[in-house]
Amino acid sequence: MALTPRNTLNLLGDGELEKLVPLKIGTWSVTPSNAVILPEATEGSLADTLYDQTVSRLYLSQTDLPIMMVIAYGSTQSDQLQLHRPEVCYAAVGFEIGASSRVEVPVAPPMVLPVRELVATSNERTEPILYWTRIGDYLPASGTEQRMMKLRTGFAGYVADGVLVRLSTVADPTPETFATLRRFADSMLHATKPAGLPALVGRPLANAIKAAG
Repeated sequence: MALTPRNTLNLLGDGELEKLVPLKIGTWSVTPSNAVILPEATEGSLADTLYDQTVSRLYLSQTDLPIMMVIAYGSTQSDQLQLHRPEVCYAAVGFEIGASSRVEVPVAPPMVLPVRELVATSNERTEPILYWTRIGDYLPASGTEQRMMKLRTGFAGYVADGVLVRLSTVADPTPETFATLRRFADSMLHATKPAGLPALVGRPLANAIKAAG
């Protein structure tokens, strides 16, 4: 009982995901689409329980690859409720998950955003994916790190909120494709209003991005 967390950390506050990220990012602008793969969030489903807010968008550009963006936010990260990483939700709808690697995106040098890059393939399409997760102020880049950081917040006496940010496109999984996803991630964070950055990347990295301008 002494180790039971009694406090909460909520970096989104009363903010809305839909208003958090701009509709125009660099050369990309939002266009209506239903092509984005989302967790099935019907009433009473696991995704409905896990996530308080989700937003999905398709960004198109005349000069760059299209980018599909999904942000899923959960106010409570506990033993029962944890963010589901893309390896889980893509496999659940029939995709095969290929090579996965940890990459650091220099969004505010010397500080970096730790992300995971992987490839999901089905009979219809191949999606190179870049994503990151936040639990409290931590940015775990693997399932193991996610569990460890959730435990760390628990031992510190609080239950943290969490967010999953997923960027993907439909293209060959070349180095150039992943470079485009990283460039979009960097542009997205620098285009987001400073007040909304902690909800996406935690306070330490948010402060570094704000200082970098």
